[in-house]
Amino acid sequence: MPEQNFLEEYVLKILQENGFENLSDENRKLMLPQFVAQAEKRIGAALLPLLDEEKAKKFTELAQDEKTTPEIWWNFWNENIPNFTEVVKKELDSYAEEVKKALVA
Repeated sequence: MPEQNFLEEYVLKILQENGFENLSDENRKLMLPQFVAQAEKRIGAALLPLLDEEKAKKFTELAQDEKTTPEIWWNFWNENIPNFTEVVKKELDSYAEEVKKALVA
C-alpha cells in the first residue's frame, strides 16, 4: 500500500472526527496538505534513527532521485525497518491526540 494515500486518508479521518468538515472547502484544501506534511515529518523523525549506515545511504539515494514514488518509499521502509508498521502506528496515534487537542482548543 503506498504510504501517501494511506497517510492522507488517515489524517483526513482524524480531522473529520474533530470538526474539520465545519471549515470551508477552501480552508480544508489549504489545511489538509499541511497536516499530512506534519504527519510525514513526524514519521520520518521516528524512522530515520532506526536505519543503519548502509540503509541510510540508500535512503539518501532515494531522496535525491526524482523518480522515487510513494510506492518505492513504502517498500523501502517495510524492507528496512522490521517494526515499520508499529512505529508508524505509534507516531500516528500520538499525532492524532495532538490534532484533537489543537482542534478542540
